Amino acid sequence: MFRLQLRRTRNQHDRIIFNGTDLSKLVYCKVRRPVMATVNATFESVPGRHGEVFKSAYRGGYDLPVEIWLRTEDRREVAEMRHKLAAALWTDEPAPLYLPDDPTRYLLAIVSGSTDLDEITDDCPTTTVTFHIGDPDYYGQRRRMEVSAGNVYVNAGGNRPAHLKVTAKPAAGSSWRITNVDTGEFVAVNTPLTSSSTIRFDMATEHATVNNQTAPVTIDSDYFEINGRCHLNITSGTAVLEWVERWL
Repeated sequence: MFRLQLRRTRNQHDRIIFNGTDLSKLVYCKVRRPVMATVNATFESVPGRHGEVFKSAYRGGYDLPVEIWLRTEDRREVAEMRHKLAAALWTDEPAPLYLPDDPTRYLLAIVSGSTDLDEITDDCPTTTVTFHIGDPDYYGQRRRMEVSAGNVYVNAGGNRPAHLKVTAKPAAGSSWRITNVDTGEFVAVNTPLTSSSTIRFDMATEHATVNNQTAPVTIDSDYFEINGRCHLNITSGTAVLEWVERWL
């Protein structure tokens, strides 16, 4: 009776891909996930007033439990399958996790806590692998644009701000700048440049290099995000803009 119920349950679920490995080759998976990340809202009481005053809200990390069953009914294969599954689940830093109902976007996840892999056999109940999601955003399509000096319009995609990576080949001069015309924010370097120089800005890590050497940006620089359709300007030469869509 249990085997029949287990097979029926298995047939109701689809695969997940973690860190480049399709786990459906090893296990059956059942995922229950929230509509959005945990929201942490804070309020404070004000003496002499009813109720509370709102202070702030942010989306926190959360655990994503996944129920799994091994894809084997031969006990002689269970040990080997456990080793393959352990290798697929282990990573020492968060990795892309694609879920079955949203195959074009991924979360950055890492396995956290006990897995009880020795308990997963065809005759045993399911076990749960818990992925911890520290970054509450989903990531989607990777985008790339080649632009020349002057103004350019960029559509960031997604519904959350995205971080640019900029690789620029400037004209000869003493400075180079990229500006978000919509907000007035910009990042600039003041250093002798030639037409063979290479400038790189990483807006997420707030890091700049010139010819692969760490370079200071100007004191009034402000690393910025792009959001929706935005208007950028580069001062000279050409640049490659790269980013990944972000979604709630």
